[in-house]
Amino acid sequence: MCNYSEYLKQKAKEEAKEEEKLEMLEQLEADHFSDKQIMRLLRVDAEHLKSLREKLQEKRAAVMAD
Repeated sequence: MCNYSEYLKQKAKEEAKEEEKLEMLEQLEADHFSDKQIMRLLRVDAEHLKSLREKLQEKRAAVMAD
Protein backbone atom coordinates (compact mmCIF):
# COMPACT_ATOMS: atom_id res chain seq x y z
CA MET A 1 0.00 0.00 0.00
CA CYS A 2 1.31 3.40 -0.94
CA ASN A 3 -0.72 5.38 1.51
CA TYR A 4 -3.73 5.42 3.75
CA SER A 5 -6.20 6.44 1.04
CA GLU A 6 -5.16 3.45 -1.07
CA TYR A 7 -5.66 1.23 1.95
CA LEU A 8 -9.17 2.63 2.46
CA LYS A 9 -10.06 2.09 -1.20
CA GLN A 10 -8.87 -1.53 -1.03
CA LYS A 11 -10.77 -2.13 2.20
CA ALA A 12 -13.97 -0.72 0.65
CA LYS A 13 -13.59 -3.04 -2.36
CA GLU A 14 -13.14 -6.06 -0.08
CA GLU A 15 -16.21 -5.12 1.97
CA ALA A 16 -18.29 -4.72 -1.21
CA LYS A 17 -17.22 -8.17 -2.38
CA GLU A 18 -18.10 -9.65 0.99
CA GLU A 19 -21.54 -8.02 0.90
CA GLU A 20 -22.11 -9.42 -2.58
CA LYS A 21 -21.19 -12.89 -1.34
CA LEU A 22 -23.68 -12.53 1.52
CA GLU A 23 -26.45 -11.67 -0.92
CA MET A 24 -25.50 -14.59 -3.15
CA LEU A 25 -25.35 -16.95 -0.17
CA GLU A 26 -28.82 -15.92 0.90
CA GLN A 27 -30.21 -16.69 -2.57
CA LEU A 28 -28.31 -19.97 -2.94
CA GLU A 29 -29.59 -21.19 0.43
CA ALA A 30 -33.13 -20.17 -0.52
CA ASP A 31 -32.71 -22.27 -3.66
CA HIS A 32 -31.49 -25.22 -1.53
CA PHE A 33 -27.99 -25.50 -2.98
CA SER A 34 -25.66 -27.85 -1.13
CA ASP A 35 -22.70 -26.57 0.88
CA LYS A 36 -20.34 -28.02 -1.71
CA GLN A 37 -22.13 -26.20 -4.53
CA ILE A 38 -22.18 -22.94 -2.57
CA MET A 39 -18.47 -23.14 -1.79
CA ARG A 40 -17.67 -23.76 -5.44
CA LEU A 41 -19.89 -20.93 -6.70
CA LEU A 42 -18.69 -18.40 -4.13
CA ARG A 43 -15.09 -19.65 -4.37
CA VAL A 44 -14.71 -19.98 -0.61
CA ASP A 45 -13.55 -22.74 1.72
CA ALA A 46 -15.60 -24.26 4.54
CA GLU A 47 -14.28 -21.81 7.14
CA HIS A 48 -15.16 -18.79 5.04
CA LEU A 49 -18.61 -20.21 4.36
CA LYS A 50 -19.13 -20.61 8.08
CA SER A 51 -18.05 -17.01 8.61
CA LEU A 52 -20.40 -15.80 5.88
CA ARG A 53 -23.31 -17.67 7.45
CA GLU A 54 -22.58 -16.07 10.82
CA LYS A 55 -22.52 -12.61 9.22
CA LEU A 56 -25.77 -13.38 7.41
CA GLN A 57 -27.42 -14.42 10.68
CA GLU A 58 -26.24 -11.20 12.32
CA LYS A 59 -27.61 -9.20 9.41
CA ARG A 60 -30.98 -10.95 9.63
CA ALA A 61 -31.12 -10.42 13.40
CA ALA A 62 -30.43 -6.72 12.93
CA VAL A 63 -33.25 -6.45 10.41
CA MET A 64 -35.63 -8.28 12.75
CA ALA A 65 -34.69 -5.96 15.62
CA ASP A 66 -35.63 -2.85 13.62
